[in-house]
Parts: sequence; C-alpha cells; structure tokens
Amino acid sequence: MADTGGPAHESGLDARVGRLESDVSEIRSILNRLAPRIDEMYGFLTARLPELATKAELTSLRAETRTQIAGVGTEIADLRAETKAEFADVRREIVELRLEIVQRPTRRQSIFDIFAVVGLIGAILTIAARFAH
Repeated sequence: MADTGGPAHESGLDARVGRLESDVSEIRSILNRLAPRIDEMYGFLTARLPELATKAELTSLRAETRTQIAGVGTEIADLRAETKAEFADVRREIVELRLEIVQRPTRRQSIFDIFAVVGLIGAILTIAARFAH
C-alpha cells in the first residue's frame, strides 16, 4: 500500500480542530457575557408581563373608546340643538321687547298727552261753570 500521507493529513485536521475549539471557546465566552443580560431581560419580562395589556383588552378598550366618543358626539349634537333653540327663543324675546319699546310713548308724547288731558278737563270745567250760572 502506498503511503497517503497520514501524518500530513492529520496535521490539517489538527489545525481545523484547533480552530473549532478556539471558535467554541469564543462562543462560550460570548454566551457567558450574554447570560446575565438574558436573565435580566427574562426577569424584567416575567415581572412586567402580567401588567401589560392583552390584545383582547386593547380591542375592548378600543371599542369602549369608540363608543364613548360616539356618545360625546351625540351629546355635542344635542347641546348644539338645545343652544340653537335657546338662541331662537332669545332672539324672539328680543324682537318682542323691541316691538314693545317701539310701541311705548316717548316722554314728549307723554307730556303732550298730560297737557291735552289737563286742557280738556279745564275746558270741560269752564263749560260746566257757564252752564251752572
């Protein structure tokens, strides 16, 4: 049998095994550094997870929020209608008050009316006194 160079072949294998051992050693070193961080994150998530909302809770909250917003919209529409009705009432009252004010006599008219009544009473008394004599 011919020599296939067994030892030369083994030295190539030794080099590859040496590199693999070096790589495995580096991977172990990285994992040793990451392990505390992973444990820390796991602990954080384990502590916080019960506090976080589930998808169902978020969906329920969204539906409830939409319902409340719709309710507020309805209330706003109702208030707007009430406000318009009240403003219409106020406007009508203002028009009525203006009309009433316009129909009231002015001071000049009132004084003229008083003088007219006093003059009329004086004239009636004068006529009555002439008929009495």
